[in-house]
Amino acid sequence: MNFKGMKWLNFTLTIIALFAIYIFLSGRVDPALSNILLVVLIIIGLLSLIPVLKKTKNDRGQ
Repeated sequence: MNFKGMKWLNFTLTIIALFAIYIFLSGRVDPALSNILLVVLIIIGLLSLIPVLKKTKNDRGQ
């Protein structure tokens, strides 16, 4: 299978899951904590992007 495609699929599914978590919890948490929840979910989304953008040894041609 295409390893690079699998990384993008994993990233896409992670973003969809984080969006679903935000939608589910946005009405249940205190409004003051809603911004903190959003920041935490954005950080997790950005951290999940790192493996997608990181080049492996096979991608570099070594």
